[in-house]
Amino acid sequence: MDSKKRDGLINKALKFVKEHKDYTDEKQQAQMWLRDLFVDVFGINKSKVNVGFEHRVKGGYIDHLFNGLLLTEMKSAGKDLEVAKRQAFDYVMELSDNDIPKYVMVSDFNYIVLYNLDKNTHFKFLTKELPKYIELFDFFFGEEVVAREPQSPVNAEAAKELEKFHDTLRELNYPKNSRSLLMTRIVFCMFADDTEIFEKDQFRNYILNETNEDGSDLLYKLLDLFLALDTPKNLRIKNTAIQDFRFINGGLFKVKLEGVPLNKVARDMLIRITKLDWGMISPIIFGSMFEGAMDNESRHDLGAHFTSETNIMKVISSLFLDELRTEFDEILNYKVDRLRRLNQFHDKLSSLKFLDPACGSGNFLILAYREIRRLEHDVIQAELREEYIRDNNIGVKDFNRKLDISYQDTFFSIEDRIKVEVAQFYGIEIQAYAASIAKLGLWLMDHLMNMEASNKFGQQVLRLPLHAGAKISVADALLTNWNNIIDCSQLDYILGNPPFIGAKVMGPENKQILYKVAPELEGIKNLDFVSGWFIKSAFVMNQNPNVKTAFVATNSISQGIQAASLWKKINHMGINISFAHQTFKWDNNGASVFVVIIGMETQNKRNKELFIYDDISKSPIKTIVPKINEYLINASFLLLNTKLRNPISDFPNMTLGSLLLDNQNFILLPDEYHRWLERYPELKNYIHPYYGSKEILNTTAPSRYAIYAKDIPFNLIVNNKELSDRLTAISDFRKTVSKEDITLAETPTLYKRDRYWKQNVLGVPRTSSSARKYIPMAYFDENTIISDAAYQVTNAPLELFGVLETRLHTVWARLVTGKLKGDFRYSNTLCYNTFPIPKLTLAQIEGIEHLAQKIIEIRNSYMAEGNTLANLYGKIMPPDLRKAHTKLDKIVEIAYSGREFLNDNDRLSFLISMVGK
Repeated sequence: MDSKKRDGLINKALKFVKEHKDYTDEKQQAQMWLRDLFVDVFGINKSKVNVGFEHRVKGGYIDHLFNGLLLTEMKSAGKDLEVAKRQAFDYVMELSDNDIPKYVMVSDFNYIVLYNLDKNTHFKFLTKELPKYIELFDFFFGEEVVAREPQSPVNAEAAKELEKFHDTLRELNYPKNSRSLLMTRIVFCMFADDTEIFEKDQFRNYILNETNEDGSDLLYKLLDLFLALDTPKNLRIKNTAIQDFRFINGGLFKVKLEGVPLNKVARDMLIRITKLDWGMISPIIFGSMFEGAMDNESRHDLGAHFTSETNIMKVISSLFLDELRTEFDEILNYKVDRLRRLNQFHDKLSSLKFLDPACGSGNFLILAYREIRRLEHDVIQAELREEYIRDNNIGVKDFNRKLDISYQDTFFSIEDRIKVEVAQFYGIEIQAYAASIAKLGLWLMDHLMNMEASNKFGQQVLRLPLHAGAKISVADALLTNWNNIIDCSQLDYILGNPPFIGAKVMGPENKQILYKVAPELEGIKNLDFVSGWFIKSAFVMNQNPNVKTAFVATNSISQGIQAASLWKKINHMGINISFAHQTFKWDNNGASVFVVIIGMETQNKRNKELFIYDDISKSPIKTIVPKINEYLINASFLLLNTKLRNPISDFPNMTLGSLLLDNQNFILLPDEYHRWLERYPELKNYIHPYYGSKEILNTTAPSRYAIYAKDIPFNLIVNNKELSDRLTAISDFRKTVSKEDITLAETPTLYKRDRYWKQNVLGVPRTSSSARKYIPMAYFDENTIISDAAYQVTNAPLELFGVLETRLHTVWARLVTGKLKGDFRYSNTLCYNTFPIPKLTLAQIEGIEHLAQKIIEIRNSYMAEGNTLANLYGKIMPPDLRKAHTKLDKIVEIAYSGREFLNDNDRLSFLISMVGK
């Protein structure tokens, strides 16, 4: 069947589906449904159709029969089609030989099942998919229906097949860049086979029928086809097999491919892949699938990516979609002048420009395009409705604003009304193959949206040849002037998912690239890599204040020193956080990472959206707030000083403990410690309990000891071989660490950083679970050495311990310190030094000291029974300990504000107001 006739049938089928979508009743609607199907879609003479109804046979009446061709049995919606099949087949057995049909069709209005009795095959599909399966009814025109196996959807198995095909190309030494281009073109052709771009199975049959079984000419036949797809039909070399393919254009087939001959393995594999229904593919999954095929290291479980659309929509909805939808709804609410406003809004949609400066395989752009197209379809429908009202002089009182209002749709072309183009979407991607995938993904989504438009308006929309593609540039986004990609004065939205590379795992090259983005920003090399995209976007927003930005980012940029550094820079550029998702889990190539979503704009709008996750794996709670700060809470920007070396309150300094740099040679475990005391009793006063975060939280007695060799008399060192050997090992180790530490090799008796001051200390873990209501801290006597895995306050007064062991301090630490997964990473500069403590009266100090001492005594009694601080401050706290903490919270909060706080948000708001002063 030629493409013109096929397109005509598809258009008729689309109209049929639209007009009969509400039919469900066999008795009342079956004959009308069948008459319209046969007459209006397939053009069969109405009289011939009427004769076929209620054909009588032994045992009943056939719903419809074309003698010798087709028997049809109808059921009401939801009825068992297997029953309909048995009934239809029973009728066949009662027919004379001349009347026996070649095909049997059963339907319940929702589904159609077509049986080929000669070949014992069948096809089942949704009635709304009739346009897609229109060629199954070629028998009405005297053409043979090409039977094939029921198709399987593209899924994880298809991804594996794609990977195998790519591996085969690699084994054949097919050039790397050409491999990705060849695969994108092949996937497009398979997609075209199943989505009405090509005739059904046209590409598959071309491979089957026009290439040698040994695959020797497969590449050349593919190259011939690609050339034809880029050439208008009237300019092609006359070749029957290629001549019938549509003209695709759009640049997809423009570049000439270089390659090497393929083989039977490649041909067989390609034929096997074409059996799948590529029309079912989601371009979102397609990108992940393709990246897995192209990169062995990136291969992962495809299934995890079926849910990623939800997270992408979190960005798209708050960045632009909700606002545009609201604007559209407001237009529909106007009582007058709706059509002009709709036309203006439609023009606005077609002028919007989007940039993803880390686009990968294009998922954010693809979904953004889909949502803008769907909104455009609704706008077109509203425009048509308004035109119908205008042209038919319908009064306002009779106006039905619902989208399903009836109007004439015979004399317009939906294709001409669609204005939104993939060319409005721009991307920057460092990997060439990923860029080509992004372009292809947008083309695929464009066609899927055309199919949606076809179903919505009952008229085929193809938009072929392909329109200009997305502008995806292969470049390093952080080293590229984005104005060279798109004139930023014309840009509306920046969005995406920049690389998840944490500051602590970045290599020197990444750090240098990040430095070039903003060399004036002190400490930029210590920020996560994603910070570069935020800063470059801020530069663009300074050029064009109308640009709005939203990125998924590592949650570190809203914590600790990174939040203070990065957002001080961005805030000083006049940019506000317009919406934010607090920390939640995001799948990144099959691995869960903790991320945030942050939207930015220059306008300081009154109502901002803050999404709060009670469970980081589940859906958030949306709240409307007046402010969102760098820690993604409802508060003004704190912009803390990251260089504070002393606390803002009048209390002693907090420092890290001692750094030994000894490769464990200063350390003795309990068994070693007791052996040394027996063997070398003269060293007893030079070996001390050694506590880091782990020991503070999880032990009730010392589990490690440290040799303090600085104080050991020299004669005891030289006469003790075991000690001397350890010091020699320390010296050798320090020579291997860094240039800075080589000089320390000359003084192996000294710690690299000696913070043992032989005084009582308050030990504070550097890492502690954020699930705890309080951060466990503990006092240690002058004989204890604190390691650099913990902080210490020398001679800390009891009232300081009391203030730090409150809910107030915990919520402050949760806000301003960095986090490792779900744990606090305590910081002396950011958490302790910035924590506001008011001037306390003598009576307040005495009350705090009393309760602090009570807490210590309660803890000691439990620890004497073998309980650790980690146990005592777990999900279940001992009642007496919790009660003492509750009393301490109350007295401290009254000392701060004269009242008890309502909740943690109340506590934070008050603390932030203190710092703001």
